[in-house]
Formats: sequence, C-alpha cells, structure tokens
Amino acid sequence: MIAVVALTVLFCIYAAGELIAQKTKAVFSSVLSIAILLLIGFWSGLLPTSVIEDAQISGFGNIIAGLLIVSLGTTIDFQELKQQWRVVVTAFLCVCGAVLFIILAGIPTMGFEMSLSSAPIFAGGSAATLIMTTALSEKGLALASTFCIVLYVTQKFIGVPIASLLLRRTAKQFIQRSDLVARYSVADQQSSAAGGRRKPLQLPPLFARPSVYLAKLGLVAVVAHYASVLTGGVIHYFVMCLVMGAVFFALGFLEKNILNKTQSSGLITFFVTILIFSNLATTTPGQVVSVLGPLVIAAVAGVAGVLAVGFVCAKLLNLPFGLAVSLGISCTFGFPTTMLIPQEVAEAVGRDDTEKAAILNYLLPKMLTAGFVTVTIASVLLAGVAVNLL
Repeated sequence: MIAVVALTVLFCIYAAGELIAQKTKAVFSSVLSIAILLLIGFWSGLLPTSVIEDAQISGFGNIIAGLLIVSLGTTIDFQELKQQWRVVVTAFLCVCGAVLFIILAGIPTMGFEMSLSSAPIFAGGSAATLIMTTALSEKGLALASTFCIVLYVTQKFIGVPIASLLLRRTAKQFIQRSDLVARYSVADQQSSAAGGRRKPLQLPPLFARPSVYLAKLGLVAVVAHYASVLTGGVIHYFVMCLVMGAVFFALGFLEKNILNKTQSSGLITFFVTILIFSNLATTTPGQVVSVLGPLVIAAVAGVAGVLAVGFVCAKLLNLPFGLAVSLGISCTFGFPTTMLIPQEVAEAVGRDDTEKAAILNYLLPKMLTAGFVTVTIASVLLAGVAVNLL
C-alpha cells in the first residue's frame, strides 16, 4: 500500500476509535475500539497486514516513544507524592501484590513467558505495554505479545466495576462522619511556597517555544539512552526515559506536561498507540481465542493480589478497605477514569452540595495520585524488570 494511503487509513481508524469512545462515554475505550477495528480489517482482508509497516510507523514510533515517556516523567510531583505517602505506599504495594499473584498462578497454568509478560500489563497502561510487546516481538514470542494486547484492551472492564462499587461503599461510610464532611467540604487551598522559585536548569521565557520543547525532550531522551547503555541495558531505555524526565523536570529543564506544549502531542500519541497494536497484523482468531483462558487467570489472580495486599495496607495504614483496594486497582484503568469515577460517586452518594464536594475532595486527589503511581511509575519499572527476566 502507498505510504500516504496507509497512513491516512490508520488516521481514520484512530479517529473512529476516539469517536466511539466519546459516543459510548468510554464504555468502549479508544484503545479497545482501535484494536477491534484493526482486527476486523486484518481478518476480513480489507486491510493488508503490511499497512502499519507501509505507513512507516514502526521505525518512527519506536524513536518517538522515548519522548512521550520523558514527558510522562514531568508529571511526577515529588511534593504531592510526599503529602500522599499512604496512598503512594498502598497503590504501589497493591500493584506488586497483583504482579506476584499473577506470576505465581500463571507459571504452572500458562507458562513462564506468558505469566511474566502479562503481569506488568495488568499493572499499568500503554508505556508498559509498549515495552513488553516490543521485547516479545524481538524474541519471537508472538502469542505472548497477543496476550499482552488482549489484556491491555480489556483490563479496564476488570477494574472499573470494582473501583466504582468499593468507592461508593467508602463514600457512604465517609458521609456518616460529620467531622470529615466538614473538613473536606472546602477544597484544600494550600500551595507550594517554592512554586515561584527558579530552578537550576530553568531556561528564560525566550525559550518557551514548541520547537524548543521538542528539542529539550529529544536531548533528555538522548541522555536516557546513554544512561541505559551505561547500565549495560539492565535498566531499560524507556524506564530511564521516565527517570530522566522526572529528574530534569525537578531541575527545571523540562516543563510539567511538556509534550502538550509542543503542539504535536496528538500526533506523537497516535504513532505510539498504533505501534503498540502493530502485532495485531499477524494475529489470528485462533490466537485470540487461545489467550482467553490465560486472560481469566491473569484477571482473577491480579484482583486477588490487590485484595490481599489492600486488606493488609488498610489495617496497617488506617485506610478504609474499599479505598485501599480502589487505589490498587486503579492500575487497570488510570487517568482520566481515576478522575471520572470519584466525580460519579460524589454525584450518586452525596445528598447535598456540601456532601458532594466533601466526597470529591476526599476521593479525587487520592485516586489521581494512585493512578499516577500505578500506571506511570510502577508499571514502567516492573516492565523494565520483566524484560530482563524473559
């Protein structure tokens, strides 16, 4: 297929996936919709299996993914993580519990490669999926790669009902405490005193341009590449991109959510998303059916791990059990669902505007922080470890 035609077809599929997500209120997420549309195209013969290669996605997508993950690193706010330390600890340990349960249950039932590769996918989102599918493709483990994609596009249906149910229960318990309602009915107005302080590597306003933002992302990605090389590849390049993004953000060289300032975030996200699904071109219906059993095993084991560790964290850190589990299970959906569920719960449970505001102010910061810890940090770190163990 001609390159520009192939690229346009993929643009249309990507747009259709987002429109479906919007119309269904994200019941069918954009990634699930895109995956289904691609599979329909490949299996029906409407799309040539070379369409992603013809569009030159693979080479450029692998390069640009580093910039996307560097930008993810700039969302790490160490001050906020310090304030929400109980949330951070609970979310991280719950994810580790899910991964451990998946590996322990998976090795005897679906094999070492399948269990090890799927565990980081349950723990997070697109970055972890990209790391695992890329590594699995390089090692010729096509079935494990297909399993990762199926788990990635369906895991939201695992976590959202659980989090919604448990957060409603937590909210009902919360409004029984009039002291808590009074405390949280007004949003926290504290702000960081250091917010206006100039950072060591912060550039003058003259450099606040999209072209400069892209150049800075590229420079940090280069630093991450050579830092990964210095470790002998023990720390994966993408993991190092996340670390360097956080470091250079803390030093002031990178701005928060810098990718959104480049005027190219949509295009970069498109390339990375399509790259994740590149293995679908060679995926057969039989392969998809064959991973449904392992999918159930991974889902049950992952949820069991979150429940077990969440119970322990709730006891030790004095958190409601439902909240602790919801913090951990946020790994299966991430942002913006971590924002939407607290809003829906507040509207459903709050009996007046005061209670609704209190519930939202209580749940929202915690769920946002948990989703960030699980999807952005823990999943990438765990994927980096898993790649080295394959």
